[in-house]
Amino acid sequence: MNECDKTPHFIAFYTDNEQKKGLKQLSEGEVEARIDAIVRLFCCLHGRDTFIATYTLCLAQRLLNKTSASNEAEELMIKKLQVECGHNTVNKIKTMFEDMIKSQQVVKAFREKRNGSNIVDGVEFSTEILTSGHWPYQDVPKCNIPRSLLQIKDTFTNFYKNKFANREIKWLFNHGSV
Repeated sequence: MNECDKTPHFIAFYTDNEQKKGLKQLSEGEVEARIDAIVRLFCCLHGRDTFIATYTLCLAQRLLNKTSASNEAEELMIKKLQVECGHNTVNKIKTMFEDMIKSQQVVKAFREKRNGSNIVDGVEFSTEILTSGHWPYQDVPKCNIPRSLLQIKDTFTNFYKNKFANREIKWLFNHGSV
């Protein structure tokens, strides 16, 4: 298994597929058995860092695209990786998962301020708030957006700055959808 340098990537991609599709409609025991099997393979890997890096990218995509089969399965995988790797290695992954929960709370507060609506200037609006440095997406590309979207961006930015005075917000338009 360790003779091929692609093995950590393949196991991470397999884990990604399991978290998206393979663990659906399985009992808790079956989910735990599959995750245990993945972690046992992980323990045998020489390229653990490569697995963690690839797993982090896949997790980020699952979280942002909301394609995880089960939050409980994601949390279980994180806990098992933390046991094997330690807190420092898994801290970024754990923070990514926590960001999604915090993000839902902020977006809910934004909607409540707008009378429960996610419509801003006639456009349905949704966003995720990610902790800088913990997600694999750091580059903020230059992007010219339409004026109507710029107004929405400014509306949310003002809301966010009023709620969190000392935080800066950067927009990753290249990870959005319209």
